[in-house]
Amino acid sequence: MPVLFPSFSSFCFLIIILLLTITNSSNCLPIKANATRRPRQLSVNYYAKSCPQVEQLIGSITSQQFKEAPVSAPATIRLFFHDCFVEGCDASILIATKPGNKVLAEQDAEDNKDLRREGFDTITRAKTLVESKCPGIVSCADILAIAARDFVHLAGGPYYQVKKGRWDGKISMASRVPYNLPHANSTVDQLIKLFGSKGLTIDDMVVLSGAHTIGFAHCKHFLNRLYDYKSTKQPDPAIDPRLLKALKMSCPHVGGNTDIVAPFDVTTPFSFDHAYYTNLQSKLGLLASDQGLFLDPRTKPMVQSLGQDKAKFFQAFSAAMDKMGSIGVKRGRRHGEKRKKHRNLQIRAMRAVVQRVTSASVEVDGRIVSEIGPGLLVLVGLHDSDTESDADYICRKVLNMRLFPNESTGRGWDQSVMQRNYEVLLVSQFTLYGFLKGNKPDFHVAMPPQKAKPFYESVVDKFRKAYKPDAIKDGVFGAMMKVSLVNDGPVTMQLDSPQASKVAKLSILKQDLFRNTTEAAEES
Repeated sequence: MPVLFPSFSSFCFLIIILLLTITNSSNCLPIKANATRRPRQLSVNYYAKSCPQVEQLIGSITSQQFKEAPVSAPATIRLFFHDCFVEGCDASILIATKPGNKVLAEQDAEDNKDLRREGFDTITRAKTLVESKCPGIVSCADILAIAARDFVHLAGGPYYQVKKGRWDGKISMASRVPYNLPHANSTVDQLIKLFGSKGLTIDDMVVLSGAHTIGFAHCKHFLNRLYDYKSTKQPDPAIDPRLLKALKMSCPHVGGNTDIVAPFDVTTPFSFDHAYYTNLQSKLGLLASDQGLFLDPRTKPMVQSLGQDKAKFFQAFSAAMDKMGSIGVKRGRRHGEKRKKHRNLQIRAMRAVVQRVTSASVEVDGRIVSEIGPGLLVLVGLHDSDTESDADYICRKVLNMRLFPNESTGRGWDQSVMQRNYEVLLVSQFTLYGFLKGNKPDFHVAMPPQKAKPFYESVVDKFRKAYKPDAIKDGVFGAMMKVSLVNDGPVTMQLDSPQASKVAKLSILKQDLFRNTTEAAEES
């Protein structure tokens, strides 16, 4: 289903939540390999003897994640959909591209670049805990299915039993992603064909689309609806004028912030309910693929029915998730494996290489642009999904690392750069996130320059605010720099911000988007 939840950041990214006060009149061709094959047998009690506490263990992680980072809910649900629709429900979405491998894994496909880190974090944390209690027993695929169910329930949706017994897949290829996932502009015909190839009915498709009752989409996924629908140079007529006006304010035709997002469900964006369907009937669908479900006579009756009955939606959604969770499951060593470690999960973090120096300088075009005496030279590598929490961690750790001796007491490794009143020279270095494809370096997981420049500048500003502005020096972003240093020791350490520490916090930013009073939520 079209689950286009966005990338979230608590760092300088404005997230506009369009809460409408509406009075309703009434309450690519897919792979077909597993479409007709009978699903391998799964069971609710699969781990009853081998790991009876598995759901409680996973539940302790999901409940904590939901409190710390509510975005974990749509992020993990989306991760489950994207996993099941490509290679079947086998956790192949969790496999990272191996350094030097020319064949990219699923998570590196263009359609998966917006998958939020919080989804991966949840599975990583849950897998670590489960392995500590039941080593080598529970698959990542089952953990993902259980976690998705937990988040549906935590967000206000139904609690349903999850059948287990999936094995983890061994194959993960980015090339198989595009034609196995729905898109924001998919027609109903395309959606029916895609879902049908997975063994899902039209009703299943409409029900599973209800997952858009929570989550958000970036402007790029619905921009054409606002300005040039089907090359007409006009907005989509099937969009409410108030919603159109609000979206245009947040998403200009050109030159807008690429990180702005809007909720799929504009009336109750944080609650897993059936308002998604009533919104479609009021022309409040965000994506063309969503609104199309109400416009097509094959799907309209189901939209109307689910919009009138929350209990019916919950019951149907539980059954549809069970059905989707059986797509292409692997069983046995011939077809799958039980991953004991999560070393294949892609590391997504800000990286810093810290060197203790007696002096360091940066030269650009034959001119010294920055230099320090005793202190720290820090090379900073930005991953494409880094957020403010990553920057906070790196800033805090660098400034408080006890890399210097205490001359008063004679103790080594006793004082920080701040305690010694030394300087810090920051140098951006995207090559810290490079790996070799054969003999050629590849940097596709590094943050793109247009996004990295303002982010890096904010990191520098964070250091200056946390210490002394004149004690923090900087190179020239994007320039060809010659970095000179005298390493004292030598002492060199690498820091990666921890994956599981990401916290998405939402604050409220009031805006007058319509005649009615509306609210906007900003991640801060």
